[in-house]
Amino acid sequence: MCGICGSLAMTPGLAFAEAGAMVGRLAHRGPGDRAVVATPGGAMASARLHVTAPGEPSGPYSAAGGRVTAAVNGEIWNHADLRRDLSLLGFDVPPGADTAVVAPLFEAFGVAGLSRLRGMFAVAIHDARDGSTVLARDRFGIKPLYWQTGPVLRYASEAGVLPGGGGVDHDALADYLALGFVPAPRTLGRAVRKVPPGTALVFRGGHVREVVFAPPPEVEIGAAITSAEVRETLAAAVRRHLMGDVPIGVYLSGGLDSAAVAALVANAGAPLRTFALSFPGEGAYDEGAAARRTAALLGAHHTEVPMGPDRLAELLPLAASRFGEPFGDPSALAVLALSQVAARDVTVVLTGTGADELFAGYARYRLGKIPSAVGGLARAASPFLPASRRTRWGTVGSLARKLARASHRDPAHRYLSALEVVPAAWRARLLGRDEPPPVAERFRECFAKSATFADGARKADFAVYLPDDLLAKEDRMSMAATLENRVPFLDDAVADLAGRVTASRHQGLRGKRLLRSAMAPHLPAEIRRRPKHGFAVPVSEWLRGPAQSVVKDHLGPRDARVRDLVDGAAVDDLVREHSRGDDGLGLALHALLALEASLRVHRPR
Repeated sequence: MCGICGSLAMTPGLAFAEAGAMVGRLAHRGPGDRAVVATPGGAMASARLHVTAPGEPSGPYSAAGGRVTAAVNGEIWNHADLRRDLSLLGFDVPPGADTAVVAPLFEAFGVAGLSRLRGMFAVAIHDARDGSTVLARDRFGIKPLYWQTGPVLRYASEAGVLPGGGGVDHDALADYLALGFVPAPRTLGRAVRKVPPGTALVFRGGHVREVVFAPPPEVEIGAAITSAEVRETLAAAVRRHLMGDVPIGVYLSGGLDSAAVAALVANAGAPLRTFALSFPGEGAYDEGAAARRTAALLGAHHTEVPMGPDRLAELLPLAASRFGEPFGDPSALAVLALSQVAARDVTVVLTGTGADELFAGYARYRLGKIPSAVGGLARAASPFLPASRRTRWGTVGSLARKLARASHRDPAHRYLSALEVVPAAWRARLLGRDEPPPVAERFRECFAKSATFADGARKADFAVYLPDDLLAKEDRMSMAATLENRVPFLDDAVADLAGRVTASRHQGLRGKRLLRSAMAPHLPAEIRRRPKHGFAVPVSEWLRGPAQSVVKDHLGPRDARVRDLVDGAAVDDLVREHSRGDDGLGLALHALLALEASLRVHRPR
């Protein structure tokens, strides 16, 4: 199943009708079939994309003589083992897809049973035995789940399906301008919230209880693993992620992570179909040639998808409608364009997401080693450095500004500056206040519990950046094209192995030392030694040049919705500064565009 929704505390007929209407709005996530079932005091529904067991019932599934009902979005990799174990314990598992095990598992063990699931999932469970409803997400937040506060409990796989209410959450707005996305549990609308990763929310008698059943991996000081362990564990994870009765592909860039997944797919004997995005004529932004080279070396059937600035006006509103909340990462539009093409040939794609977090691949993990004197020099020089088009290392001016922002203050602010989308000075002007965004406190907690800067940054990535940016982007944009996205690096076995090793043991000279070594039998040195490039879209150049009309159409009008939330004069000044050539404001400008596009579709009420 790929979309779930439901409601509680309504009259049966009204709840059933509302669940049916909501699941209809999730049809792009599950066009195979839809089902609505009544529960005591409510109803739940699911929309299924047929990936496994296409001839079997799709759910929602029941157990305990119909007293436990579960709607599940995602895939359960260890469903066969759970079926066997539950049967041995005397519990009946209903016929159906892999997700049919969730209801009897909950019947047997309650919320604690969710920790036995290995997969990517979001679940809604109604237990008539005690009148409780449970909403839960997998360990890393691969699959989404939103819920709405108020006298009626509503939940859905996408925020835009819920009616909303409560007005704008201004703390969420501050986080959005800082990061380009809103971290869980907030959304821009006060009444709509996200279930945090690895967490179950138990609703009963008008109260909600939060239970963390699957925390992210914890570093073990002194832990060591071998390249062979990494290789064998990752290979087994890739084989698990090939589960299904439909064509499966791999998203390929020019880098190590996706190449590792593709190589292990080929090694497992599966047909290798790869898909890559390119930006023709955009210099170092364009990884098309590197992806073609990797595909050729692996013998893949390769499809390249070129993208240009002409797609922005078309993709921006579609992305906004599928997210249901503001999302300012411009690479989401690229993932959407790629998914639209890939969905013509495959139903599932595998990606390399999660490798940088587990194997310490990000350059920002080294920010803790920058001397304050170097930062002082960068602060002094950055105003005089010209903007330039991207090189492999980014623009010189942009790097100097990031270094200047990152080289002082506490570790949490160093980390925040590395992710920063709208610079702090501009955020102060837009919001009319100069204070750190609320998410900074979450970052501070991550660093307080870590021995080194790099391990604190990894913890912060697991808590915020991975679930609320990378995984949110891949799920919403792939499902917008009716395509399932899978992430083998975030298999529990891989995460537990790599995540317990300190970042310093992973890093080496290029980062991801253990992963590079592990892939030696499957990938040539030219791929294993490629430096991290990062998936970036030339949005700054496009919005200054061929896509200027998008800026005018969205931010130019005096009645633009974004002007109700931020200072309009600051918006105008930011647009002018960017048009004069400040590449450091390209992401900030796109974040405002995405905010305006979202408000046009889903304005918080």
